[in-house]
Amino acid sequence: MTIEEAFGIVIRRLRRERGFSQDKLSTASCLDRKFISNIEGGKQQPSLVSIFALAGALNASVSSIVYEAEFILKINTPERLRSETDGGRIDWICGMENMMSKVYNCYKGTETILIVDDEKQLRDMLSDFLTSYGYTVILAEDGQDAIEKFKQHHPNVHLVLLDVVMPRKDGISCFKEIRSIDPTAKVVFMSGYRPDHLQAKDDFKLIQKPFSPVEMIKAIRSTLEGEPGIRCDA
Repeated sequence: MTIEEAFGIVIRRLRRERGFSQDKLSTASCLDRKFISNIEGGKQQPSLVSIFALAGALNASVSSIVYEAEFILKINTPERLRSETDGGRIDWICGMENMMSKVYNCYKGTETILIVDDEKQLRDMLSDFLTSYGYTVILAEDGQDAIEKFKQHHPNVHLVLLDVVMPRKDGISCFKEIRSIDPTAKVVFMSGYRPDHLQAKDDFKLIQKPFSPVEMIKAIRSTLEGEPGIRCDA
């Protein structure tokens, strides 16, 4: 993933949440529509001046746009986490948490979430992020580990955040085994593609990679609430 693509995801999400067409955003920001289209398509990195213009038009802060773009870039590029993490807490996570907690308090919770991903750095980052929202987190390194942790902590696991492609036991097999243990278990998948093995009748949510932390926290909260979505004014 590139920084241009990360900025594109943020601007597109904000525009859609505000109910803006590209034409309306162009008028409100005084920026060319093609320029906005290129930004959303990940073809062009916005300048600082254009970020200020877009932030003003979308009623968002410049820092929130930059923090979210950085978060998206790192969460969807695990090799960057491996090269930059030294085992301690990552400073930019703190900035992202501060931005998110001020704007999206309605997505906080106290439930327990089992995070399943074979990338240690990604697990740790998601753990820090969700813990900052009040959730209790249990970590599993692959599908087999997830089954063992689920059995150990069931019925106190309220939701499983599950990657699809993993060693030993993949996410789809893990999902089916978890459902055999508890047919009411709530699951949110993380994947770069839609798993064809899962049927429409299966009760699950899929966060399509690359994803924004805002999209993730919304999917988690709405799944926990058993609702199609929760509106949170930002």
